Amino acid sequence: MLDVLILGRGFIGKYLEQLLEAHHMSFKSTTTDGRDGSIKWRLPETQSFSPDKGSFSVLPAAKAVVITFPLQGEAPAMYLIHGYLDHHASTDTTVTPQWVYLGSTRPFKEVPSTRYTKPDISAGGPRVEAEELIIKSFNGHVLNLVGLWGGERVPEKWSRFYTEKEKLRNRLKDRSLHLVHGADTARAILAVISKPDPNGGRWLVSDKHTYDMLEILIGDPRIRGFLEELLKEEDVRKLVGADKIEDIKMGESEVTLRIDSSHFWKQYEIEPEYLYKIGALDPYKGF
Repeated sequence: MLDVLILGRGFIGKYLEQLLEAHHMSFKSTTTDGRDGSIKWRLPETQSFSPDKGSFSVLPAAKAVVITFPLQGEAPAMYLIHGYLDHHASTDTTVTPQWVYLGSTRPFKEVPSTRYTKPDISAGGPRVEAEELIIKSFNGHVLNLVGLWGGERVPEKWSRFYTEKEKLRNRLKDRSLHLVHGADTARAILAVISKPDPNGGRWLVSDKHTYDMLEILIGDPRIRGFLEELLKEEDVRKLVGADKIEDIKMGESEVTLRIDSSHFWKQYEIEPEYLYKIGALDPYKGF
């Protein structure tokens, strides 16, 4: 039996694989095309009430199963978990894995939100329903992650999301950005697997810092041009507290902590290691 099965290698899976290998733990990952020695598998789009055991026959038994892709509601979550369990029951393999599901912090609207904050269903939609099911029915662990970064995935490149002046105007109203590196996310997953709560639970995971999105974006000449135009408006000047770009105060002291992940790091007695610095090289050297 494997130590860990990763359903959906994706961005996080690569970091998690390397970490598991360093800890001499057995694992397998799935991808939709079976690349790089992974298991070719995808969750069927049509999910009947009774799972097709054949859909799960390629998935090996594991002590922990990490789900990295979104599940749109209770039905697909039930289909996935029962399909996996039923398949292995039919092969006389006793499987009672830990379930670790990766979600986002989008549904958390309180300022600041903690692991005890109730997610906003209207903001999270069916994904929150899947999370609640995994926690309450299967004692699973849900890790709600903030913005992921690492390698080529860096916030400086996110200026592409601000292709219009109005989009930048809206971002100025809330410049807070929370991040967590892929390697620290993998460390968080391993911590949960190594020291699970018998009742499962929900954790918010960030690197405990709050970044200023404007400080990151201002290095893009196009964004700077948009901001110069916006500063001609009195409302915008009041919003940023300055008349000129050079006078705008930027940095962590100028933004609001919206996601408080301190409960997670304290509980598992580890700290995030890979912090983001504008323009600096990724500190992770694993790849």
